[in-house]
Amino acid sequence: MDKIRVYSIVRFLTSLALGTILPVYVLYFRHYQINLFQIALLAAIFEASILIFEMPTGLVADTYGRKISVILSALVSLLSGIFFIFFPFLFGFIMAEILNGLGETLRSGALEAWLVDSLKHEDKEEKIKYAFAQGAKYRTIGNLSGLILGGYLASLNIKLVWVPFAVIFLVLSIFLILKMNEAYKIEKTVSDRIFSKISETIKKSLVVIKSQKLILALLLLALFSEFSFETISQYWQVHFSENLFIETEYFGWILVISSAITILLIDKVTQLSERFKHEVSSLVILEILFVLSLLVIALAFSPIIAVFFFVLLQSFTSFKEPIFLDLYNKHIPSEQRATLLSFQSLVGSGGEVLAGLCIGVVALKFGLRITFGVGSLVLFLGLVLFFLLMNKNGIKPSPIQEA
Repeated sequence: MDKIRVYSIVRFLTSLALGTILPVYVLYFRHYQINLFQIALLAAIFEASILIFEMPTGLVADTYGRKISVILSALVSLLSGIFFIFFPFLFGFIMAEILNGLGETLRSGALEAWLVDSLKHEDKEEKIKYAFAQGAKYRTIGNLSGLILGGYLASLNIKLVWVPFAVIFLVLSIFLILKMNEAYKIEKTVSDRIFSKISETIKKSLVVIKSQKLILALLLLALFSEFSFETISQYWQVHFSENLFIETEYFGWILVISSAITILLIDKVTQLSERFKHEVSSLVILEILFVLSLLVIALAFSPIIAVFFFVLLQSFTSFKEPIFLDLYNKHIPSEQRATLLSFQSLVGSGGEVLAGLCIGVVALKFGLRITFGVGSLVLFLGLVLFFLLMNKNGIKPSPIQEA
């Protein structure tokens, strides 16, 4: 089968599986009496597993083959789904989250590496960009389909939402074994010690950060931003269901609307960001709008208002990503680009782990509205620190264009 078609089908099925559980992921835990602190703990365990497994699984893909890594990813994700279905208690969920993180890291990068090297082997390098575009299209279609399906299944019986997840990854495993061919040769090398590689990554990153204060400011802002986003990401389903009494069948549609807005407007927002005089302006504006939206959700008692600002918040989060990555990459020396991108990923995951350990206590003792308020405050403090670092170090962002 054509490599691009295989890649697109894998992206579609993976996103379909993940989409089915996304609208009611946290409500599934609540159905089995998992409290708010334990929900945050499970999220922290998932993110910590990604931090731990990211580099080792990358070495697996480069040493033993990308096909093996992607197949293992599907099988591990299938096993994760089985744990979610048949072991619905805290320890079972902990094991499922660890397996879920392992599955993510086995797939992360390996699938794209397989596609690029396969097309190069077939002398079709000019099709790489087209292949990624096809993958993004089918990922979006799969995600939207899964969101609708997941919301509908939850309205029938919330126990059903992990069934399609497990079935899809079973089908994907069989498909990968039969159709994913790895014809090219990769140089198989024995890996150095993993922890020394992580240490080297961090050391090189710190050297660049010391000389590039804007990068330091951006990384700290990303840390605070990820922490803040985690407060709403983990608890919006519980808040909408238990505090605002919104039916779960609408949750998938809420996320579908957010995705549709992103698809329709992200290019226009990105183009508009280039018209600001200073390069950080659009990023800061989107962060402020995020803070205000989260604050409104914390204070609102009207379901309509809460849903409206949640959709906006999700959109602002999506709009920030290309602007942040462009700004960040613009100030990274080429020779340290991979290192600094890895470090930025570690910082973002670190913020989510830190949030998972902190917000659960706040949610359990003070409730979700206070938790969202804390998320707003944390990002506000992050913005203040961002401006202080910029002014203290005399950073003058490059002017782009008068608005």
